[in-house]
Amino acid sequence: MRLNQAKTYTTLVVASAFLALAACGDSGGSPDSSVTDGDQTDQEAPIQPLDLTGNDFEFPPVTNANGSINVEAPQGSLPTFSARRTLATGTGSPIGFGDPVVLRYSMYSWSSGELVETTDSFDEPVTVQAGVAEGVPDFLSKSLLGRNVGDQLQLVYEAGMTDLPSYLDNADAYVVVVELI
Repeated sequence: MRLNQAKTYTTLVVASAFLALAACGDSGGSPDSSVTDGDQTDQEAPIQPLDLTGNDFEFPPVTNANGSINVEAPQGSLPTFSARRTLATGTGSPIGFGDPVVLRYSMYSWSSGELVETTDSFDEPVTVQAGVAEGVPDFLSKSLLGRNVGDQLQLVYEAGMTDLPSYLDNADAYVVVVELI
């Protein structure tokens, strides 16, 4: 009886390992290599990737009316991870680590959709060093690396960020539109 239990256990371990490798999707082909045109029935359907995030979100739409940036009120639960996307690509010099970057930005609360801070209320735009998180959130600083002067980015700061300025509520999440000038 023990020999049969050992063989069954080994078979289960090997089968589990095989299924885990198959779930990784490393078949050597393209991600859609097992998709057929509908005429073939001997191939299996592709394995769908697992959803590794517990809180997906969509970037709120951004509009630019007469030089004024507007962000639609965010929808859904507070994001649990920070993200960025490029809204417009500039034609200026590429930005490397430590380069000074002049920023113009507007920041909105995820919870209320209200504008909470903008460089339009300052006397001049803000200058930061790319990749150096002195006085700015680390995510912002690192998001500048490899970009071009003139790029326009949209960042989402996750809820609970610990390196936000003290006057902001770190229990909230924020949407930031940044122009690298």
